[in-house]
Amino acid sequence: MVNGNDIIGVLGGMGPGAGIAMSEYIVNNTIAGRDQDHLPQVLFSLPGAIYDRTGFLMGKVKTNPAFRMAEILGKMEKVGVHVAGIACNTAYAPPIFDVLLNECNKKGITIRLLHIVEEVGFFIQEYYPWVKKVGVLGTRGTFITRHYDLLQRDFGVQTVYLTEKEQQRAHLSVYHPAYGVKADPVLVSSRARQIFESSVASLKKRGAEAVILACTEFPMISEDEYVEDMPMVNSSLALARALIREHSPGKLKPWGAACLR
Repeated sequence: MVNGNDIIGVLGGMGPGAGIAMSEYIVNNTIAGRDQDHLPQVLFSLPGAIYDRTGFLMGKVKTNPAFRMAEILGKMEKVGVHVAGIACNTAYAPPIFDVLLNECNKKGITIRLLHIVEEVGFFIQEYYPWVKKVGVLGTRGTFITRHYDLLQRDFGVQTVYLTEKEQQRAHLSVYHPAYGVKADPVLVSSRARQIFESSVASLKKRGAEAVILACTEFPMISEDEYVEDMPMVNSSLALARALIREHSPGKLKPWGAACLR
C-alpha cells in the first residue's frame, strides 16, 4: 500500500474515452462526502503519442507502443504518481507489457503498475466466486495473444473465445471508423450494440458463465451488469477499484450497481 498523499495514475488515450471512464470509476467508487475526501489522481491521455497496440501485435505497426508508454509513465512519476493502471487491455499482452516493465526498469521508473488480468481474477473471486468459465470479449490483439489465459493458471477459471470470424466482427465494433465505438463513444451505433449482443450470446453457447469485457471500450457499448443472464465483468471497473484498494483501502465503496459510471 502506498502513502495516502501519493497520486493514483491512469495511463489513458487508448482510446481517450476509456481513460476518462476509468478515471470516473475511481471517483464513483471512492467513499467521499465532499471534494476534499476524494483521492488524488491524474489521467495522462496522449493518444497521438502511443502506437496502436493491436496494430503492433498483428505486425501492422513496427514500433512497440511500450516505449512511448514508458516515457509517459516517467512523466507521471515526476508529478507524484506511485501506483497506476493502464486503461487498455491489449497493452497488457506480454509482447508489450513485458517490454514496458523492462523499459521502466532501465529508466529507473518505480511506479507500481497493477495488472488488469490479475485484478479481473481477484474481482471474479470476490464478487462472482461461482464462475468457473468465462468468455473473453476483447480486441483482436487480446484474442491473438490469449493473455487472459492467465486466469486459468492463477485463478482456476477457464477461458473461452469467439470464433475467428466472430472475433473479426467484435473487433470492428470497436475499431470501425464509421460504426465502431472509437469513432463515437457517446452515441454508440446500433450496429456496434448488435455485434456486442451477438458476441455475448455466442460466448454463452460455448459454456461461458460470465463474460469479461476485455477491452476497456466495451463498457461504453453496454454498462449492464448482466446480459444474457450472465455477469459482465468490467475490466476497467475492476482495475479502478484495485487502484483505490492499493492507495487507500478504507476509501473503497462496497460493491454494488451504484459504483458504475
